[in-house]
Amino acid sequence: MHATRYYEYFEDAFLDWLAARGGYDRLRQEGADLVVKVSGCEHHSPARLGDVLAVESAPARVGTTSITMTFTMRRAEEELVAVGTITYVCVRDGRAAPLPAMLTTPA
Repeated sequence: MHATRYYEYFEDAFLDWLAARGGYDRLRQEGADLVVKVSGCEHHSPARLGDVLAVESAPARVGTTSITMTFTMRRAEEELVAVGTITYVCVRDGRAAPLPAMLTTPA
């Protein structure tokens, strides 16, 4: 798998995590949006065509205006393939803003 594809999996996992909290539409209805500030990926073993991959997502840090998520990708839910981190900043009207409660409280 090409290195850029890992981020697609991380984004899908983030959207699933967000859906459990009301979804992206709810976030936008509250007048908020999220932008990526920093992203990274540590590769542990290669992912290849035909691999069944699972990605777990969890908040690593929740700040006032940002949330950093950790994404753990495994092959067949056992072998570690990659660990990604992405920091999202909440914005309203083009400026950093406090995270809405839907992102700071457990689902």
